[in-house]
Amino acid sequence: MPHLILLAGFCLAGFALLLPVSPEWAVHGGADEFGAGLVTATLMATTVLAQLFVRAVLRRVGWPRTLALGALLLGLPAPVQAVSDSLWVILLSTGLRGLGFGIVTVCGSTAAATLAPAGRQGAAIGLYGLALAVPQMVLTPAAPALAAALGLPVIIACGVLPVLALPFARGLGRAVDARTRESGAEQAGADVSPTATVLRRIRLPLVTLLLVTAAGGAVLTFTPQFAGRPAVAAAALLLFTATAAGSRWGCGVLVDRFAPRPLTCALLVTGCAGLALVAVAVRSGQPSIAVLAAGLLLLGTAYGGLQSITFVQAFSQAGAGNRHTTSVAWNIGYDSGTGLGSLLLGLAAQAATFSTGFVALSVAMAVVAGVVVAAGRRPSQPVSAAPSAGAAGRDARASVTDRL
Repeated sequence: MPHLILLAGFCLAGFALLLPVSPEWAVHGGADEFGAGLVTATLMATTVLAQLFVRAVLRRVGWPRTLALGALLLGLPAPVQAVSDSLWVILLSTGLRGLGFGIVTVCGSTAAATLAPAGRQGAAIGLYGLALAVPQMVLTPAAPALAAALGLPVIIACGVLPVLALPFARGLGRAVDARTRESGAEQAGADVSPTATVLRRIRLPLVTLLLVTAAGGAVLTFTPQFAGRPAVAAAALLLFTATAAGSRWGCGVLVDRFAPRPLTCALLVTGCAGLALVAVAVRSGQPSIAVLAAGLLLLGTAYGGLQSITFVQAFSQAGAGNRHTTSVAWNIGYDSGTGLGSLLLGLAAQAATFSTGFVALSVAMAVVAGVVVAAGRRPSQPVSAAPSAGAAGRDARASVTDRL
């Protein structure tokens, strides 16, 4: 776990630093709101593409080299991007970074599920989520202010930080290989289902994840544009990412103790209210700071908490033999939502206003909350056991399944 946390921390540092800055760099080069949204959408699209092929890469080169490849692809294109603000250069370097991010996210979430102690899957996932969220909490809000003080090219070049994760790739890869061999006999007897069956089992957690990450991607991409001033943008992003980090860890602990469905409903309602407040705040060119802060506080709580809860739900409902398929599906849902949210909000801002886009997201979240409530009233269906960290995880899987 320490190697996983350190590797995730360095990789997400480079990712978080460029997330709000690369679109701003494109605008600096003459791109419009759609072009800025296209930068984040490209990042997420290539991330999803890479996630589809991680299993093949792991089989061919093994865990340590795959992790190293992900870190290099995520970090090395950043200095290239800093050379030019031409949109095609930004999109090309962003696409390469997305390939690395896709490798890191699938391997990281699979490693977290594999290394999780018995009965503490939610807590382990929450801790891993905290390692992902802390760099976003610190660097994403600081990036616009740092760019204003030091210049955009300097901050973009600092996106090379994931290269510092290379020393931890070997130890983490060996640890996951060893744990996988320990649980090999158990996994050999587990039910391995077709991909379509797995997706059907976990469709509701994936839809929930897709929606909340779309809202988060919209905020992370466009806060520098709708906040008005760099100081306001930095404060808004800090509030959002700090709240998300705490909620992701806290809800990971809670889902070990309570049924996930009521937590999901409560967080969806919270996110819906947060989006509505953000929509009210950004109606004018000078947003109401108090209303914007309240909206981002509520939305950040939902954004962080639902990531941990949907992760645990998806792995629980998929079955022990479908760990890799579930990891890929969950990460694709996360990254697709982030890219889709930024792209759609960019289109909404170009066609109407940012406020219109946030209202639409709020309505969609209310609809999904209603679907979750309705699904809870249906008769229970048996689901497969949750994935474990080796043979000791059987008790944990049973307790999660009983709660569902």
